[in-house]
Amino acid sequence: MVVRNSYSTAAMSNGQWVGWDIVTDQDGYSITKISGAIRNSVAGCVAQPIAIGDYGLIQVWGYKRDARCTGGSGSLTSKLTIGAPMYFATSGFSPRALQRTIATTVLKTLTGFCNPIGICIAPLNTAGKSTSAATSAQYKVLVRCL
Repeated sequence: MVVRNSYSTAAMSNGQWVGWDIVTDQDGYSITKISGAIRNSVAGCVAQPIAIGDYGLIQVWGYKRDARCTGGSGSLTSKLTIGAPMYFATSGFSPRALQRTIATTVLKTLTGFCNPIGICIAPLNTAGKSTSAATSAQYKVLVRCL
């Protein structure tokens, strides 16, 4: 999908996840860094570098080999593993695993944060990256932002 980078702080890089700019531009084609209300309007994953104010491509559906994701704590409920649905809990460019406990899933459904934007397949490089809660790494994912 062709979009415009309205994030005034930096260019977008391949693999970063972005959201529709529903706060500032509200024009239906501008994307920005995910934060606040934008966590519920994830547009897709950047497919090529996009300079500030320029147009470029994002991927909204299908297999992506090099998406940036945050691994998790390593526990069963938050670690990015095969088949783990992903969402944005906080601001940033990297989603994390949707916790898979019944209580958390019900809470996230009721508060609107349970629309998975993708499904994790596997880390692209070392398996150790998949357990890091502080660092994003490249993952193979199924993007689901339509």
